Amino acid sequence: MFKNIRKKTAVNLITGSLGAGKTTLVRNFIEQKPQNETWAILVNEFGAIGIDGPILASQNSISVSQIPGGCICCSAQNELKDAIEQILEQYTPDRLFIEPTGLGEPDTLVDLLQSQFFQQRFEIQTVFAVLDASTTKITDFEQYTIMQNLLNMADAIIFNKSSLATKEQIRILENYAINLYPPKSAVIVTNQAEVDVNLLNLNHTHKQTNITKELAQISHQEGKSTPQNSKAYHIDKTENLIQPGNPSFNSKIELPGLVTRELQNQLNTLSVGWIFDDSVEFDWSALFSQFKTFNALNKDQQPLRAKGVFKVGKPWMLFQWVSNQATREFIAYRRDSRVELLLSQDSQFDFEAFEISLKNCIKPSS
Repeated sequence: MFKNIRKKTAVNLITGSLGAGKTTLVRNFIEQKPQNETWAILVNEFGAIGIDGPILASQNSISVSQIPGGCICCSAQNELKDAIEQILEQYTPDRLFIEPTGLGEPDTLVDLLQSQFFQQRFEIQTVFAVLDASTTKITDFEQYTIMQNLLNMADAIIFNKSSLATKEQIRILENYAINLYPPKSAVIVTNQAEVDVNLLNLNHTHKQTNITKELAQISHQEGKSTPQNSKAYHIDKTENLIQPGNPSFNSKIELPGLVTRELQNQLNTLSVGWIFDDSVEFDWSALFSQFKTFNALNKDQQPLRAKGVFKVGKPWMLFQWVSNQATREFIAYRRDSRVELLLSQDSQFDFEAFEISLKNCIKPSS
């Protein structure tokens, strides 16, 4: 494979916790992209329908590939290998960004990139770990293997959303990160994931780890493809949401222009997504109010994260809710409207009430 190899592709891993700002960081880097370079992005979304891929695909002159519905650090490694091969052969990029799900562990990705398949094709540069400064605690690093993995593999640690954190929180986090061994190349405190593009070029400090025999012998799976969204019919994959204590989907709400409802359940986290035909138009103020109402829910009802892109007239908007903060912004994305919720597996979230509210955000068709 990889005939006529002329150069190595620089690769950056954008890792971090859910809702910390990984996609925002990539968007900021894209805005600073040198004009003479070709960049590609591979996004692995934890959710059932995928939001970040379409968001990044709205950026001009950037090739975006997406692996939804499985973690490339564990269950979707075959899909990852296939996607990387396709990107390299089709685009021959100067730089490749890989953004794994916030629940993934990046060491297996580094192993794959340094394996016999790709070691002559890639130069691993800065591995980023993006963390929410307002919600991250030192005890998280001490208790959770995933968090330890993020810090161990990272060359640059970014504490984002610093304006929402206290000075004492930031001092504790910075002091902890600065004293890690081996030392990090950069520890940055910022807002809106604003980081200089030159930080991409740091050498990755971790040499190849012991690659398992299974990883080195990943087989090519034929016949796998990502389902394409269709406007011709309605798909519903949420039947198994009906469970004791959460019977909301026993009676479905009829949502105008709904193309699909999708469900994914893995790693003790539930992802539910809705995709709407691009003819459906939403009231942005009603949507923003809906996202803000998550703050008023009890902890056992709140989502872990909510994210959606919506047609709100001629413009389109990106709405997000995480850590009790709702935000909105204009976005160049133009395709369909979609919203996704991530919830704990035992969440008591009221899906029926949410669908009723979502329906009330839809403007009457003219």
